[in-house]
Amino acid sequence: PRVTRARAGRRPRSPTRAAAARVEGPADAAAKSLAAARAKVDAVSETLGRRLKFLVGKPGLDGHSNGAEQIAVKGRDAGFEIVYEGIRLTPARIARAAQEEGVHLIGLSVLSGSHMELVEDICHELKKIDADDIPLVIGGIIPEEDARRLRDKGVKAVFTPKDMDMN
Repeated sequence: PRVTRARAGRRPRSPTRAAAARVEGPADAAAKSLAAARAKVDAVSETLGRRLKFLVGKPGLDGHSNGAEQIAVKGRDAGFEIVYEGIRLTPARIARAAQEEGVHLIGLSVLSGSHMELVEDICHELKKIDADDIPLVIGGIIPEEDARRLRDKGVKAVFTPKDMDMN
């Protein structure tokens, strides 16, 4: 078979010389969604005069870091400056890192089932250093009743495996 290269501005043609159809799929929608998110992050960053900064925290003894690392990468792709210090962080360390780094958002990944206690401890540590105005979101294996209680306590958003669309 003969391989031909498409010329700039022209649609590639099949061996029969018929124009190839462009079918938009999930990857195209994901790219558009990510581009829209990045545009919003860029606009807010421009208004603030510095890049939006997002701390991804992995508190407690849970060593499953894949989800936190995926969120960090996707946040970077969306235009955030990411602060990620690894796994098994204490609530005090997360609060100090948030303050020292001047983050605009804290995202926690908790898969151990200790989400209620860890959020309470982190909020307490943030309050001790007068940084409790930083919004907090959490993701993990969190029952709906606990998610409601976390939102009632001021957590801005709760993400679970059912919220798997990373875009």
